[in-house]
Amino acid sequence: MATSASRHDKAPAELAAFLAKHDPSVRSLAIGLRRIVLDAIAPCHEYIFQMRSKIVLLYGATARVMADGICQIAVFRHHVTLVFPEGVELEDPTNALRGRGTIMRHVRVTGTSDLARPELPSLLRQARALVRVAERPGRRRREVVTRVKTPAPSAERVRRRPQARRRRLNPSD
Repeated sequence: MATSASRHDKAPAELAAFLAKHDPSVRSLAIGLRRIVLDAIAPCHEYIFQMRSKIVLLYGATARVMADGICQIAVFRHHVTLVFPEGVELEDPTNALRGRGTIMRHVRVTGTSDLARPELPSLLRQARALVRVAERPGRRRREVVTRVKTPAPSAERVRRRPQARRRRLNPSD
């Protein structure tokens, strides 16, 4: 893994909160992979959210990260995966990409040595080049726009409105 400082070293507090339940080694992999992604593809949009079994970081050329997707990071319990929605289009001479689907490919990251793989930045730059979206004028060259979807409050914390009492119309009921 590169030891040089990056302008993308600081992760959002919400991401740190999502990652808090994970093992420190997985947290380190997720933050390290995020830094590699942002260094390779910025300017971009980042959308972070939590699902039941994983944390997802989507990256796109515009705010429409699903439609204009470049890549995504999926953080699981024991590993992190870098997913390329258009992975079959990427040149991969080292066979780093995995998957048998018709479009998507991924790279599984299980240790810090995987973050030092030289093909990761190359694959990310190729994926960025596939998304041909004109940059908006006036944007800073390496800007990253981050949005975080926070989970809805749990049922225990939601204060419910008391139900109205029903009056009996017929006293004999």
